[in-house]
Parts: sequence; C-alpha cells; structure tokens
Amino acid sequence: MILPVLLLFLQCSESDSLPDFTASNTGPYIMNVEHLEMIRDHLDAPEFQNEYQKLLSGADELLLDDSFEFVTDKSELPPSGDWHDYMSIARYSGSSDGVTNPMIYDYDRPRLARISAAIYTLSLAYFYSENEDYAKKASELIYGWFLDDSTRMNPNMNHAQVNPTIEGNQGSLQGIIDANDFIFVIEAVSLLYDSNHWPSNHHIKLKEWFHRFSTWIIKNYNADAFETTNISSWMDVQRAIYFLFSEQEERVNSNFHIPPVSDRIDIQIQPNGKQPNELSRTRQRHYEYFNLRAYTNLSLIRKNRTATDRDWPNPLNNDNYGGLKPALDLVMTDIKNEGDRRQLLDDQQFDDCRYLEIFIPAAIAFESSEYAETAKILINNGCSHPDITLAFLPLDWLHNQPDQ
Repeated sequence: MILPVLLLFLQCSESDSLPDFTASNTGPYIMNVEHLEMIRDHLDAPEFQNEYQKLLSGADELLLDDSFEFVTDKSELPPSGDWHDYMSIARYSGSSDGVTNPMIYDYDRPRLARISAAIYTLSLAYFYSENEDYAKKASELIYGWFLDDSTRMNPNMNHAQVNPTIEGNQGSLQGIIDANDFIFVIEAVSLLYDSNHWPSNHHIKLKEWFHRFSTWIIKNYNADAFETTNISSWMDVQRAIYFLFSEQEERVNSNFHIPPVSDRIDIQIQPNGKQPNELSRTRQRHYEYFNLRAYTNLSLIRKNRTATDRDWPNPLNNDNYGGLKPALDLVMTDIKNEGDRRQLLDDQQFDDCRYLEIFIPAAIAFESSEYAETAKILINNGCSHPDITLAFLPLDWLHNQPDQ
C-alpha cells in the first residue's frame, strides 16, 4: 500500500511570466495524425464499421447530456478557501488498499474523469465525422473546465487526494495521478483544432494554462518523485505532453525534468517482467496494467516526436524494448490463458478488455505482430473500445495501406 506523502505545496501565481505563445497545433502526441487520417479514409472497412457507429452513438448521447459539473460545483470549500481549486479525496483513505472511500464522489475527481472522457470521445467523433455539433460540445466543456472565469480550475492540485483520516491533511503528492485525465484532453484539443468552435485565442489560453500547471509541477515535484511506482511513470507522460503542448519541447530531453526511460524501467521492472511494487498492491492486475499503460503512452509520445529524441532509440532498437517486453509478455500470456500466473494474482475482478489500452498502442509503438494478435484475441472475445480501436492504425495497415 502506498502511504500518503504530505507536502506544503508552493503556489504558482497568475503573474508568473509566460512566453508569447503561437496558435500552432503540434499534436496529437500519443496518436499519430497521419494514421488517423488513414482510418478516416477507410471508415467503411470491416475493422472500423461497428466501432465507428458505437463512437457516434456515444457522442450523440453526450450532446444531449447537460449534467456536466466543474470544480466550482462541489459542495465543500477547499482548504485554500478558493472554489476554483481542485480537491479530491484519497480513494483508499480510511480503508484497506482496494476499497474506495465513498467520499470521493462529493469532490472533483469524478467530475474531471467524466468531463475528460466526454471531451475525448466528442473530439474523436468530430475528427472522423466533421460534425461541428461534436466540436461545439467538446469545446464548451474544455472552456468551462479551464478557461471560463466563473467555472475554471486553478492550475494546481494542491488539494488532490486529501486524506480525511489525518488531522490537518490538505493534500498529498500522489494526488498528481488525478491529472492523468489532462493527457487525453490535450490529445482531444489537437483533433478539434480545425473547428470554428475552437478559436485560436482559446488554443493560446489553454497553452498558458498548461504552462502554469507544468510550472506548478516543476516547483513541487522533482523528477525522481515516486520513482518506484506507476505514479512516476504517469508523471513522465504528463510532463512530456505538457511540455510539448506548451512550447517547452527542450525540456523533454532534460534529465532534470524527465529521467531517461531506461533508468525508470530498470528501477520498476525486473528482467523476468515482474513489477514488484505494483504486484504488492491488493489490486495486482490493475496496477500492473496501469503502469504498462503509462509506458505505452510514453513510448508513443517518444516515437511520434520529429525532433531528435534521447530515449526512443533504446526501446525501438532493442529486442527487449528497453526492458518493457518481459512485462508486456507476462500479461500477454495471461490473456492467452497460458500458465497459472493469472490465478495467482489477487485482482480476479479485473476486466480483461482494459488490456486493449495496452496492446493496441503497443503493437504500433513496437511494430509487434504479437501484440496486434493479442489485441485481436480480446476483440474476438467481445471487447469493444472505440476510443482505442479508432485511435490507432491496425498494425497490418502500417506498411500496407489498403486500396482507396
């Protein structure tokens, strides 16, 4: 179980200096826009037909949903006294690891998760359909969470994962994991870029917001924070995408800000593929999956960069994927029901369909037919996830584009 780490957070003021941002779009960063365009040109292909209709159906439901809430809608004032400050409750506070404290639903974590998922779905639906209604709804949600003076979130997470069982606790370092949802908001913004509903001044203002948020992270976290756990892996994904979006690309290859991925892997993943710190948790399969999902996202961010990248040659030119392959292969054998490891793990309620979030992107990241076949096993078993299956090109299309 991870114990809460407490911190007196340093503030990031609105007066902190900002660069003069351009209105340029340099994303998406995890997805590949050329691959997305190829999918868009072949939406009638058997691989995509059903998933595309599910994507549009989900987006249509979101258009009718007016129940989204923002950080200013919570009923309890954060310790700062500012309604615009994000506040969440530590999920497992007051219980054993793996049992959710129901207080979380009274604060901002569920609001952020719900609104970010909606933004992503609507934006992907807009990119493929060019239906401006989807872009309008997604843009309104982004504006409301980040930019509207009456409902916007301040660019900090000083009061994330408050532990109410500890007197005086106002937030913890591990609360940064709540910000993972921002990764997918930034991906979505790049898909909205051509819509008239996402004006250039909003794009610039959002860059300013994430520049301030990344400055807050730099002030409050060093690059080695939580280095043995999935929190550090996700922090690397967050830092990389914030730096790229907010025109701080030079920081992506800086050891001061993001350690080399090989260093992180060496600490977290054993040569046999086991992740001891994740497997020590009650929800073993969840945390093992969660860490690998971070690494696949980080691998794609690195692969998709056009600039010289310090890290990417390591996983790309190494048959071991820089140490990730043994861990991915362990999970792959579970999916194929080979061996008895699956029965030995505690988290028997884990939904196997979530593994699509690993193996579809991993197939592209490492150009691995093994992982593509693993994803097909899940799909043939009934797994469906349009936000993933329509976000990454099937591997067999990568070098063999279908006839127009």
